[in-house]
Amino acid sequence: MIVRAFVDRVETLEDGERVAVLVVRWRPGDYFTWIAPLEWLPPDTKESDWLQIAFEPDLETQQRAQQQVEQTLKELQSGDEV
Repeated sequence: MIVRAFVDRVETLEDGERVAVLVVRWRPGDYFTWIAPLEWLPPDTKESDWLQIAFEPDLETQQRAQQQVEQTLKELQSGDEV
């Protein structure tokens, strides 16, 4: 799925990190803001730019997390310390 986001502004946080405040339309008349590190975005991203954001399954992370859960359950069931 691809969603579009508007770069409302770019800010510098107290620690010096640069972030972009993105406005994303959820449904007609309903928007939310997303604060993203500027380094996550394409080079030269600036205020008033439009971005496309793609969401894809992260099967590798999902599988690794599932393996960790299964290992923890085995340890708990065998009485070993976690």
